[in-house]
Amino acid sequence: MGRGFLRVVLLLSFLTLVHSTAERKKKSIEDYKESMEEAKKLSDFVNNAIKNNDKKIRPNAGGPPVLVEVEFKVVSFGEIKEAQMIYSMDIFFRQWWYDPRFAHNFSTPFTMAADATELFWTPDTYFWNSKLAKYHKVTRENMRVMINPDGKIYFSTRITLVAQCDMDLRLYPMDTQECPLIIESYAHTRSDVDYVWKGGSKQSVEIVSKEMAQFEFMGASTIVNSQTNSKGSFASLHAKFRFKRRVNYFITATYMPAMILVILSWCTFWIHRNAVPARVTLSITTILTTILLYGTVNSSMPKVSYSKALDYFLMTSLGSIFMSLLEYILVLNTYPNFRRPKEEDETASEPLNSPDKQDLTPDTIVTMMDKTSNGREPTVKDKVTTCLAPKPKPQNSKNDKNLPYLDVHWIDRTARVIFPLCYFIFVVGYWIYYVNHPETDFSLF
Repeated sequence: MGRGFLRVVLLLSFLTLVHSTAERKKKSIEDYKESMEEAKKLSDFVNNAIKNNDKKIRPNAGGPPVLVEVEFKVVSFGEIKEAQMIYSMDIFFRQWWYDPRFAHNFSTPFTMAADATELFWTPDTYFWNSKLAKYHKVTRENMRVMINPDGKIYFSTRITLVAQCDMDLRLYPMDTQECPLIIESYAHTRSDVDYVWKGGSKQSVEIVSKEMAQFEFMGASTIVNSQTNSKGSFASLHAKFRFKRRVNYFITATYMPAMILVILSWCTFWIHRNAVPARVTLSITTILTTILLYGTVNSSMPKVSYSKALDYFLMTSLGSIFMSLLEYILVLNTYPNFRRPKEEDETASEPLNSPDKQDLTPDTIVTMMDKTSNGREPTVKDKVTTCLAPKPKPQNSKNDKNLPYLDVHWIDRTARVIFPLCYFIFVVGYWIYYVNHPETDFSLF
């Protein structure tokens, strides 16, 4: 009895489940048919609205202006080129406005992937400082149009922009650049089309990726402005992006090599003054290398009329190396000691018309040099013996420091201290000034 009753209960439950499932399927099919019919009617309504309305005439023509709400999402920033003073970015650009001609009584909005500019009136929005812009059309147009029941139209598209950015490079490479993006209506004044940021000034620009190679993204700001000219007053939206240049690359690629070249030029102070080829070659090589480094750094920079922070460093380094070459010229044209030796003073003060030198004409000196001590002409054996004979060692020194190969010029001794000290003071002062400059936001990492 109990088992039979349980079987009946299970059978009734199964039949109820099957019946409810069938009802749900039937209802879902009916709902699907209704939604399809509604979508077909909505599509017919939109097509008729497009046909019956001129896309050249704005909504509320002759009445209040069309209020266009704008926002955009930055997918990524591209390269910032100082030579052309441009920057690029990839954005999703979105606009909202009301068009009463498309208001309908359907429960769902009408959505399509198409270029709205080819179908009905859209704001003639353009980017005032753009140099190049393009739509994305792979695999189809990256555009979305949504028409709400109240007539509010949403138009979104993906655009790649190359915009102008006027840069001040006086603090390069410790500079911070602010690049704008200006949005306006090309043909309509504020009496016809007005622009505002959707969601306020702080929520109208969204940044997806902030990573850049040479710059660090510091933030974005937006303002509402207007521009007035002879044609009227135009609404203008300004978005400003702030970028700070990364200094790490320039420290390893420019500053350190320049300092190493300067230190290398100081090695000439420890080379003997008689080694003319060694000292001149080292000075000339460091000068040419510094000039090459300076040209390489500025090859990708615009030809501005002012000097940059990096220019001051490289020019000072080049000047220090050039001064080391001038120092060697002074060494060659001055006495090794600070005061002239007494022996040289007596020799210099000896009269040229003394009895011993009075009759020494050039011919007489040549004749005396070609003769030996016994008055005969020198033979080949005498000449070979004279050339191979060892030179006498100087015996006028009690201290080895007075030997010619150990003697150090007093200018070289002074330069060993003055040059490094002056350059060290310059480097420290340079970094203190630019790190604490009010327009720099310096950070090494």
